[in-house]
Amino acid sequence: MSLRSVRSAPAVLALLLVGACAAAEPAASQDVADAAARWGSAPQYVLTTSADGFEPVPMAAGAYGTDGFSLIFSDASTGGTFLLTAVGGAMRADDCTGEPITDASGGSVAGAVTCAEDGELLRRTSGEAEEYVVVRDDVLVRVSGLAADHDALREAAGNVRVPTSAELTDLLAEAPPAPGDQPPVERGDLPPGDGAPDNGVGAGG
Repeated sequence: MSLRSVRSAPAVLALLLVGACAAAEPAASQDVADAAARWGSAPQYVLTTSADGFEPVPMAAGAYGTDGFSLIFSDASTGGTFLLTAVGGAMRADDCTGEPITDASGGSVAGAVTCAEDGELLRRTSGEAEEYVVVRDDVLVRVSGLAADHDALREAAGNVRVPTSAELTDLLAEAPPAPGDQPPVERGDLPPGDGAPDNGVGAGG
């Protein structure tokens, strides 16, 4: 290897690192706000996560509750799923057994809830249902699954973050348009100008 190649290697590595960091940066706040409007969610609740083997389910991002956000993840190799929900609120270790656990479909799991601290997370269980809770910036995030992999749920709860621009684009691929973006419905019985609707009966009618 030439001396010039040795000297240029750090520069190439630096460029690669910069590119990788840029790809992992959160999406612009305005882009997040625009996406949230299409889902009917508040921008601060549009969050995602990652866990080994799991990917967001197509067309599975949307509103949750009044203005919250939800996103379903699945592992194609195992069939496992979990649900991420984000709403305003808080939950503490001394009051985390009162609310039922949310299952992967968004419903509530019946049964008594047990709760314990797990590092900076709260781990809640009810029968086979398990849920990890994390609160960040007054946003209550739950990662829930029924008979789901414990390690995957914990990993996902620890990786909650704002989606990158690429992730946001993927989540929006099948999202409905925002109300203001929908074109007006065209009526075939309206003539041009200010004329009245054409209510004439055609042949045979």
